[in-house]
Amino acid sequence: MPTNRYLARELLAKHTRQKKQKKLEQRRLLLEQKAKQKKQDRKFLFFGLGFLTLPLFMFPAYPKNQWQYDLYRFITEEMFIIVGTKGPLPFFTILSSIYATVVMLFFGCYLFFKLIKKFRINKEFQEFVYSKFFQAEFESSKKYPWLEKPLIKKTIVSGMFLLSLLMGVLHFIFDEISFQTGNRRGALIEFGYNYKIGVILWEFIFSIFTIFPFFYFGLLAIYLFNYFFRGLGTGKIIPPQKTTPKRKRRGKRKN
Repeated sequence: MPTNRYLARELLAKHTRQKKQKKLEQRRLLLEQKAKQKKQDRKFLFFGLGFLTLPLFMFPAYPKNQWQYDLYRFITEEMFIIVGTKGPLPFFTILSSIYATVVMLFFGCYLFFKLIKKFRINKEFQEFVYSKFFQAEFESSKKYPWLEKPLIKKTIVSGMFLLSLLMGVLHFIFDEISFQTGNRRGALIEFGYNYKIGVILWEFIFSIFTIFPFFYFGLLAIYLFNYFFRGLGTGKIIPPQKTTPKRKRRGKRKN
């Protein structure tokens, strides 16, 4: 009987080890698959941006024929996009600005729907939005603790995105963006707008400032809807506190 019990115990321990090892192997394979998928997504992103950037070099610096001149007038007079029109690459700059904005719009839509598909607007979505936008603490909160209040924090973050949107929109009407004023602030931007590669680089950067705040406010709207109407909470993850078992105090024996 003791031998049978010992064998049963050994078999049970072996089965437990195998089960644990199988779970670890599955987890390792899952992590490798996720890492491989991330690597492929990055390659696809860089390849896509590089492929979409090539047509920009075909844009002329100035309108060369009637339809290009009509397009130039329509963009500047009807759409009010006059960025860089007083510089050396007026037609190229406004076309690049529109092109970069449209590309970033489609890219932002792709990321937005990918997030919605992944988190499915449930509690995980709340946790994602909170961790990405509201979890980080402000450095000034040590001096001013009221900055960490949820409403104030969300207002500050939303204000930052609103300022980013304003910067992106206002750059469309900056016709003297390529003029070098001699001031160190903005000198790199002014210098870049004198060359095609610089225009492409800065227009893609400004398009990020213009487009992505819209998606932030879209995520925020869903987040607030889930919080107020679906009761899914704020998404804040509170780590469980480790409780140390209290040692029982033994009273002294009285002699």
